[in-house]
Amino acid sequence: MTILPRLSFSLLLTAALISGCSSPQKPPQVVDKTATAKESIDDLLRQAQTETPVTAAQLRLRAAQIMLQEDQPEQALATLTLIDLEQLPPELAFEVARVRAPLDTDNTQELMRYLDPSRFGALPADQQAELAQLRADVWLQQDDPLAAARELMLSSQLSIDPAEQQRYHNQIWQVLQRVPQPQLRASMNTSNDYFEQGWLELALMLRQSTDLPTREQALNDWRILWESHPAMQLPPEDLMVVEAAGELISANRIGVVLPLSGNLAKPAAAIREGMEAALEVARQQGKPTPTLVNIDSSQLFDASQIMLQARQLNVDFLIGPLDNTLIQQLSSMPQLDIPVLALNSAPAGPSTPWQLELSSEHEARTLAQKAIAEGHKRFLVITPGAPWGDRIRDSLTNHVEQVGGQVVGTLGYDVNANYDAQVAQLMKTDASKAREQSLRELLRHRLEFQERRRKDADAILLTALPEAARLIKPMLDYHFAADMPIYATSHLYPGDADATRDVDLNGIQFCDLPWILQPPSDAHRLLSSSGKNTLSRFGRLYALGVDAINIYPWLEQLQLSPGVYIDGETGRLQILRDRQLQRELTCTRFEQGMPLSITEGQAAEIESPNETGQATDANTDAAETSEGVPAQ
Repeated sequence: MTILPRLSFSLLLTAALISGCSSPQKPPQVVDKTATAKESIDDLLRQAQTETPVTAAQLRLRAAQIMLQEDQPEQALATLTLIDLEQLPPELAFEVARVRAPLDTDNTQELMRYLDPSRFGALPADQQAELAQLRADVWLQQDDPLAAARELMLSSQLSIDPAEQQRYHNQIWQVLQRVPQPQLRASMNTSNDYFEQGWLELALMLRQSTDLPTREQALNDWRILWESHPAMQLPPEDLMVVEAAGELISANRIGVVLPLSGNLAKPAAAIREGMEAALEVARQQGKPTPTLVNIDSSQLFDASQIMLQARQLNVDFLIGPLDNTLIQQLSSMPQLDIPVLALNSAPAGPSTPWQLELSSEHEARTLAQKAIAEGHKRFLVITPGAPWGDRIRDSLTNHVEQVGGQVVGTLGYDVNANYDAQVAQLMKTDASKAREQSLRELLRHRLEFQERRRKDADAILLTALPEAARLIKPMLDYHFAADMPIYATSHLYPGDADATRDVDLNGIQFCDLPWILQPPSDAHRLLSSSGKNTLSRFGRLYALGVDAINIYPWLEQLQLSPGVYIDGETGRLQILRDRQLQRELTCTRFEQGMPLSITEGQAAEIESPNETGQATDANTDAAETSEGVPAQ
């Protein structure tokens, strides 16, 4: 294109004329680069007011680019919205759209309108591919990974560079993993072209395969049917690495190291029931299953006793313990002759076991990453005024700072105090009101005055139990924070959807286990049908047990393939460091008092009765079982 060189020459000519007017005898002067940039922007915008639409668009585009260089995204977006794409040739319209799209993330419908492919039919193939990539990004913002994958498939077909095609294939595969399985299955009934059908069948066949032999057979079947498909020629890297790395762990007898008595006996029983449900599902599917052997950790005080009993019982694999002290001792042993999947975090040591845990750490990480990814940088953090709330506050703060954000204010709320006053102090509307009162007393007459909230924060991170959350959200709205996005941990959702009760939570985004927010699995349905309250906070422990059984065969492969994951009941599971299984949670938003991801099938599921004698209090947090007492 010749647009930018012409503009650059125009700017250089202007600079030369200005410099020609200065005296050569003057000493060199310090140049204010900010002022120079502002003058250039003002000149470009002033000139654009009198030019033809095409030239005016070129000038405004250049001004917006300078604004972005000067870290002025809001001004750049305002400038670009003045450009009418309908009056521009396709290549210039695309240049404007590609600069505007990353800035205009709050209005996805408008984004899709000016990224309409029919507007850019004359573009060359590489730009058509980039346009589809931009549209895929918007679909992901709208939480529609299937539509995003279809756009990326188009990008792949339009690209002729093998490196670019490989990049698109990697993206397609990653995005397809985010499509819920029922939606993936339903997509087979639409009129897909050859490329789309091949990708969708590959994703569905492997999603339905949970063990390595079945997975390998499914992949071989797909290869026979789709030998000419682009994904056959350039397979996604994440797909192939999991096929090549590691061995499937096989176990005939699994030692379950959990307490049979004491404060943790009931949580441990729920974990064991989850394990048994996973094994029962496998048996119903005709798969070989190991035998579970109980090792009562409440009677053991040293990790060496665990290993001695395990050898005596002839077990091949150990799941547990929960107790931090026993896990630390296992980690510090010179060698573990039996592999271990601990159910709490372990310090680094000579024999660090694999670890799968329910911890608020994972929620804090997910929330921080999600909020930062959606463009927020400065946060207010609201947590309970209790030790467990302080731990979550510290975790949220650490993760926000790790991903480049900043916590500018915190509130440890007191459930026995006035929420209005506490939120007013956090939002600094109490200071605004105090200034009004001072002015009234000083001036002695009526003032037209409007309270204002603080302006140094652009989002809120919230941890609150259900009753508190339903009071805090209206108070935030009342104190002028209704326009601030709120990201919450799972504590605010008790598991039973109630549109009337939770209407005050509308707009809040929160993250929870797929066990809670996704359609129930076979193991989930099995437990619910036997009367278990699977969706309470206590009920999340069943999910931990199910995942412990389903994940153990894959641990070697996951260890050798960083970034590769398996979808579990407690989250998307992968091993990033220290042999710890990281869990990416499912996130959703309250609308009309309901989490958006709750389907009619799930709504019926959550009506199962509470268990008799179980700790089903909504305040129970399975993440705290490691401390020897039922969680807060």
